[in-house]
Amino acid sequence: MDMDELFGDGASLSRPPSKELHSRVDELRRGGCCQAIAWSNWGCIATITANKAALELRNLRCHPENGTWGLSEPSTTPLFTQTMDGGPLKHLCWSPTGSDLAVVDSAGRITIVSLFSSLNKPAIHRTSQFDPADDLCGVVGCYWLNLAPYHPSRPAFLNGPAVKEGSGYRYDAAQCPVLGPFHPTHGKSAFVCVTTNGVLRVLYPQTTTGKYQEVHTELESVVSSDDLITHAAICPDKSNTLLIAFATTSKQLRTVRALIDWGQQKTNEKGPSAPQPLNPSIKTRHVAVTSWLFDSPGESLSASSLDSSMVQLSHLEFLPSCADASGRIPPATIVAVRSHMPVSMTHYNQDVHTIVDRWEVREKPQTVHPAFEHLSSRRNSVGGLQPGPTVYLKKLESFTVNKIALTMQPINLGKVIFFAYSDSSVEYRDRASMAEIWTDPDLDRVWHLSQIGFSYTEDEPCLQVALSPSYCSLVQIRNDGKVKWKELEYHLGDIGSSMDDAQYAAVIAALALSCSTSVMRNVTYDDLLATAHKYAKPNFAYDWLVELSRILKAPVDYSEEQHFDVLIRNTTIQLCLCIQNSLGFRGEFNPRTFPGKFAWLVLQLRNIVVLVTMAANLNVPGGPNPNEKTSPLEDPEVINALAGSVRWILDLMAWLTDTLLTFPTTLPPNMDLKRVDGFTLPDLLSHLRATNTISLHLLLSSPTRGFLTAICRRLSHLDYIARRAMSTSSGPQNGKDPSTPQPANSISPDLRNAYLQIATLTTNTILRIKTIETLLGSLTALIKEAYKSNNPPLSGQSAEKARNALEIKMLFGGQFPDAFKTVIVELFKREGLLESVRDDIEPAKLFFADFTLLEVDEDAVSVARRKNAGLTMDCFRKAWLENPKKKLQRADSKDGEKDGANGANANGRQVARWRRCARCAAVMEDVLTERRALQWLIMQQRRCFCSGYWDTLNPGQTVA
Repeated sequence: MDMDELFGDGASLSRPPSKELHSRVDELRRGGCCQAIAWSNWGCIATITANKAALELRNLRCHPENGTWGLSEPSTTPLFTQTMDGGPLKHLCWSPTGSDLAVVDSAGRITIVSLFSSLNKPAIHRTSQFDPADDLCGVVGCYWLNLAPYHPSRPAFLNGPAVKEGSGYRYDAAQCPVLGPFHPTHGKSAFVCVTTNGVLRVLYPQTTTGKYQEVHTELESVVSSDDLITHAAICPDKSNTLLIAFATTSKQLRTVRALIDWGQQKTNEKGPSAPQPLNPSIKTRHVAVTSWLFDSPGESLSASSLDSSMVQLSHLEFLPSCADASGRIPPATIVAVRSHMPVSMTHYNQDVHTIVDRWEVREKPQTVHPAFEHLSSRRNSVGGLQPGPTVYLKKLESFTVNKIALTMQPINLGKVIFFAYSDSSVEYRDRASMAEIWTDPDLDRVWHLSQIGFSYTEDEPCLQVALSPSYCSLVQIRNDGKVKWKELEYHLGDIGSSMDDAQYAAVIAALALSCSTSVMRNVTYDDLLATAHKYAKPNFAYDWLVELSRILKAPVDYSEEQHFDVLIRNTTIQLCLCIQNSLGFRGEFNPRTFPGKFAWLVLQLRNIVVLVTMAANLNVPGGPNPNEKTSPLEDPEVINALAGSVRWILDLMAWLTDTLLTFPTTLPPNMDLKRVDGFTLPDLLSHLRATNTISLHLLLSSPTRGFLTAICRRLSHLDYIARRAMSTSSGPQNGKDPSTPQPANSISPDLRNAYLQIATLTTNTILRIKTIETLLGSLTALIKEAYKSNNPPLSGQSAEKARNALEIKMLFGGQFPDAFKTVIVELFKREGLLESVRDDIEPAKLFFADFTLLEVDEDAVSVARRKNAGLTMDCFRKAWLENPKKKLQRADSKDGEKDGANGANANGRQVARWRRCARCAAVMEDVLTERRALQWLIMQQRRCFCSGYWDTLNPGQTVA
């Protein structure tokens, strides 16, 4: 016999579980709802502090220095209570909105905090001070109601799988209904929970005030300790009711159906009506009961051969009904998890394992004996009516895993169940069979990165896990209490560099599927950007966006569009540009990639178009009368805020013209843009990429040309208003109170001075707005003619799909259509479009123009000058912010905390607070104002121009 085999030297010895894991499993067994880490749909990661009295908020963020992704530093909230009446904080649960967080303490007292514009700046929406501090009121199960779809019949969508067809992929999709009940107000949810003493509580925001109120009812009459509830789970059902499963200390598993009646009267009004106050009530009905430990309720503990560790639950989950991969619709399923741990560290058997039990909630019809049909022959007899079906719990086959399960979560519309274990490993299992899936790479049928060779590094054990909203990364609480973010990584070599490489194409398909599904679910996809950033190749962003646009059926062709409202509302273009911008960002003082630079400028251009449009077209409350509404353009502070954007746009137009006029001088000798046969489009694209020249794409791509045309029209309107204001007499100074009544034919001096800035900028500009608008109009006409003259013609609705495919390539920094050769020649030839622009400007002004405001100069001298200036651009006001001094950037020191608390430096001077975008690292000042119009305009910046969320920094800090 082999000696190694005899003594076990050749076998790997399992590490005994740590005392921290023992403590965590004991906590899970004592009762449900003890999750100390949660990841919101917005991207905020909340954890309970070590002292169990406050929260730490983190999020993924792109570092402004080099563009790498990581967790932000924790932002600690104030203590929730000084007296700890309800005991330590115990559980966290985010709402599907991503902005509301339920914080539950050990006594079941519930605080709801809300996010508005910053991921790390919460506000208390509901305080727990009026909840009783009673251990019997402890929360053991909770659930946020699903958000009502804006169209009642609109289902939830899941993109996938990507099926290999020839050299590309075909993208399938699935859908399932969104299950109620819902809060009557769109975009609102309600928090439902079950307590130890059998009370069902519903906390809901009132429609009229927005404040949280409560309604509750008794689920179970608790008369002894055997009736106390240890774990509970809640899920929605297809009948717009809630199914509630709860386990008692007597090993019973009970199921209840709950109906929430919101107490609103139905109205016959077709239009929007005034919100009715909610007066809800709850009706419950017991539907089934069994034992979660024994096969039949009559069995006793002595009949079981299980040790004491296996007669305690650690998790209870309720999976709602959904369609599985085969199209079958399995009923709602209760999942109970029991974990085996060695009784003591000296026990010989140190093995651990988890048993997962399941019960399906099934119905069976009841039949009535025919004799009962003849009991009554009266006219109003109900003897012919059949009784409703009875509900019972059908036990399914259990399975065992040789690990300790920490969490489970349904993903992909509930078709796949994600399991996370204490050894840092994860599993994906089929909902119906619970068989493990995605274990072998399959590049012909792609669902997820985990299925094509990506995995999490299993480095250290952990105690708690939270999965990201996109299902592509996770955060852990380790044994030492530290929070660790883990992303999916490819450990099998290089993924390739083009769509001809099978692994590269599969990665692109998986990212496109995950991103599109995240967008459809309205959740953050920042971890996808972080993963893509690590594996990005020269054409990675282009390939990803082409596939993503196929899935989302993105409309980007505006070559025949006259009105730009549809373009401005096209959020798919913003999504694609955001990905381009993110993957092209390498740090504030490092050159951006060609598509990254293009997207960065277009996103800012789009944001200014939106701001100016909303300021010009909408009215906001203001004035002496509370019901009176005024235009934001009547507030001098709004005009002052927009002045920087006006200058930025005028500089962009001048820089764009300067780049195009000098571009022919940068061409190689064998390339001539004045003749159709003087260049080839691939050679031109290569030169544009080599010189990082994006101006030609800005003009020829129809969405970006549309943004340029739209802002020209809005600036012309703003210029007209400014000149009209200059010709209007000034009223008396009124103490800077815009609400003071003025004569009809006069304006305040402050408003006049504000418009003077606009008029000065438009008068002294290098390039007149009318000139660039004429250039854009001529280009649009040429492009329409080029599409029409193509063989086959690309004009009209019949060629819309082909034209859209060409526009997609240009928008993502790719090839120009062959039909555009004549357009390019018309642009650069003698006496062409650019020559007419040259005749309308002063060459000296253009030569000596300073384009520092745009931050587009990438030569070493310009970058060094910008870096040494110690200034950062405010992306909202388009003005420079002075960087904080180094000595103020000590957030972890006591002095730094003091500075952050009062917002002043050692000299007593107020220090500006910054917001920094977690996704693109852009900065804006955290402006606090009481002026309604300006406050309203700032509210439009709840998210960055790239659609990312903000981190609010302490005074003196520059990085989250």
